[in-house]
Amino acid sequence: MRVLIFNQKGGVGKTTTAMNLGAALVRDGAGTVVLADLDPQTHLTAGLGYIGQEFDWTVADWIAGTPGAPVPVEAEPGLSLIPGCTDAAPGERPAGQLDSCGADWLLIDAPPTWSPQLAAMMEQCDLVLCPLEPDFLGLQGINRLMRSMQEAALPWSRLRFVLNRVNQRLIVHREVRDRLVKRFGPDTVLPAVVHNSVQLAEAPGHGRTIFGHAPRSRGAADYTRLARHLAALAAPAETLSATERSDAL
Repeated sequence: MRVLIFNQKGGVGKTTTAMNLGAALVRDGAGTVVLADLDPQTHLTAGLGYIGQEFDWTVADWIAGTPGAPVPVEAEPGLSLIPGCTDAAPGERPAGQLDSCGADWLLIDAPPTWSPQLAAMMEQCDLVLCPLEPDFLGLQGINRLMRSMQEAALPWSRLRFVLNRVNQRLIVHREVRDRLVKRFGPDTVLPAVVHNSVQLAEAPGHGRTIFGHAPRSRGAADYTRLARHLAALAAPAETLSATERSDAL
C-alpha cells in the first residue's frame, strides 16, 4: 500500500502524521512500513532522531532509482526511513515505479508544493492522505488541492482527509467536518481524527514517535485508530468495530 501524505497548505501536521501513522501501522500488526522523507526541510528525518547525520543513500537516490536500503528506526522495529535530502531536486520525476523497498506500506511525507514530480508520484500511489486543521483556512487549502488534481487529471477517488489538531470544544471544528462530509461524502472524510495534543508536539524533539514518547496518550490512541482505518481500506473485507467507526469528535 503506497500512501502519499500531502496538503498544499503547510503546517497542517503532515510529518507528524507520517511518523506516527507509520509506527501505529507496525505496532498494530498491519505489516512493515517504509517512510520516505520527500520534504527538503527533512523534518521527518530529524523528528526520528537523525539530526546532522550523513547517509549513503537518501530520498534523492530513491527518486533516481539508485539501489539502496532504508535506515531501520531502532526504537520502532518494522519501521524504516528513506532519509531526506536538502539538496534533492524538487522537480525531478521518479525513475520508474515507486520502490516500497520490500515493505508492506510506503508512506511518503511530501513537501507542501504542487509539482510535476508530485503529480507523477500521486498517480502511482494507492491513496492520497490529506491532513488538515478543521478551520476556514484548512478548507481553502483543500480547494487548491482539488483544482491541482483536476488539472493533472488525477482521480479524487483515492483522496482521504484526516482532521488534525481537533479540539472537541470548538463548534467550528464540527462545522468544518460536516461541510467536508457533505461535499465529499463520509468515505472520503475519515472518522478517525487526531486531537490537539501537547505530547504529539513534544515527541519529535525527543527523536521519538508518540508511541516512544507517550504510549498511553490520547495522541497514541488517535493514530492507532487511524492506522486501523487505513488497514481496513487496504483490506476491504476487514470490518471495523462499532467503536472504531464512531466519530472521535
